[in-house]
Amino acid sequence: MDYVQLIMRWENDGNAPKTISLSDGVTIETFPKRKSALDDWLDIIQYGLTDGRLDTDCYKRCMTDLENYDDNKCFFIVKDGFAAATITVICDDKTKEGYIHMVACRPEFRGQGFGTLLNDIAMNTLKSEGMKTAYLTTDDFRIPAIKSYLRCGFVPDLSTEDFKERWAKIMEEIKK
Repeated sequence: MDYVQLIMRWENDGNAPKTISLSDGVTIETFPKRKSALDDWLDIIQYGLTDGRLDTDCYKRCMTDLENYDDNKCFFIVKDGFAAATITVICDDKTKEGYIHMVACRPEFRGQGFGTLLNDIAMNTLKSEGMKTAYLTTDDFRIPAIKSYLRCGFVPDLSTEDFKERWAKIMEEIKK
């Protein structure tokens, strides 16, 4: 059987988007606003999402070829001018379902709360765009990311026996 990424799902709680506060030197920029966006994105995703730095074809395949992709919803967390992390939110206005895509952070910026900030950006975008539900895919070994997704309201998709078994192991690991 081929490997299938795990799925997590979210339902809009109806609460307003929360106010995001940024520490000194930290800004949020969108793809169109960042002069070096493509290079920054390719640099960041090589840390955990791809095997090394890929080329512009990767961006086309992974992003612009996707239905409903909007580069204004591809966000960067920038620390002192340096792109540290990225997240993309894809919104389907017809189904009102969002998709959290290509979440990554450079290793030297991990542990500084940027994962939480990425999730806050995503949740605010989903709510502002009127999404009723959303989903993301992840891997079993991404325990820190899974913990952060759980904290912002995503729940494991238990729709298959394989998912149920894998999620049970992950939840045991998280309890340790």
